[in-house]
Amino acid sequence: MYSLNNTKYESILHSINSNEQYKYMVTFNQRTTAKIIGVSDSTLENWRREGIGPNFKKIDSGRRGRVLYLKTDIALWLSETIETL
Repeated sequence: MYSLNNTKYESILHSINSNEQYKYMVTFNQRTTAKIIGVSDSTLENWRREGIGPNFKKIDSGRRGRVLYLKTDIALWLSETIETL
C-alpha cells in the first residue's frame, strides 16, 4: 500500500486533481483511466487480462460488466511505474 508521505504519489494525485473534470471524482471508467495514463482503451483492457496496470473493480459479472478504477489506485500505480522506469 502507499504512504501518504510519498511525494511522487502526492504529485501525481495533485496532477490528476488539477483537471477540474476529475477533481471531485473518486472512480474512473476505462476510457478516462486510459486517457489519464496515456494509453488506448484496448491497451488498458489487455493489461487487465495480463494482470498488469492499476488495480480495478469489476461491477457486475459477465462480459459486459462495468470496470472502475479508483483515483488513488491510478496515482499509486503511476508512482510505482515511474519509479521503475
